[in-house]
Amino acid sequence: MRLRVLGTRERVYDGAVSDTAPSVTPSRSLFIGAIGVLALSVPFFVFGLGFLDTKARIELQCQRGGGCALTRSGWLTKERPLAFYPGEIQSARVERSRTPRGDQQNIYRPVLVTTRGEFPLSHQWMEEEREANRTVVSVNRFLKNPESPGFTLWHDNRPQASRMGLIFTVAAVLVLLFGLWLTWRAVRRRRQERAQGTALGV
Repeated sequence: MRLRVLGTRERVYDGAVSDTAPSVTPSRSLFIGAIGVLALSVPFFVFGLGFLDTKARIELQCQRGGGCALTRSGWLTKERPLAFYPGEIQSARVERSRTPRGDQQNIYRPVLVTTRGEFPLSHQWMEEEREANRTVVSVNRFLKNPESPGFTLWHDNRPQASRMGLIFTVAAVLVLLFGLWLTWRAVRRRRQERAQGTALGV
């Protein structure tokens, strides 16, 4: 039995051969993309923080003698208290309206009536009239006897009013993280390009 050994010249490789290197995104393109994404996160943050700071917490604080202060605040900041001197507050009443939905149900909110105009005591409308009427009764009872002990009442609708702000803020954080990831990739790619350039120059 004879064994035939093939020489190296007789070995044949018929597979596909490509001299094209796999495509790699240049660092310049990555930096441009990262800057664009980071810039896109700015308006999301602006709208998000703006909605989060909706002045949906309204607080009325009255002291013995008839002086009261009305304060509106959000999650981040609050407005300067609006002071009412004795005699400026005339009464409180329940304001009625209709829901914008098709059922057209009644909705209510308490309103403070003063010599400088009317000021809502709740940011959002209420479906139950008795809920709004409790605030009105407390204020009118105090106005009948200003020498009675002071009180503080408030309606905090910030959780409901800031839902849109939460959505925008979460989106802004996600976009920001994506932009930082692209920046990290761009920096890493730039280092690789410099290393390759140094190797070719040697």
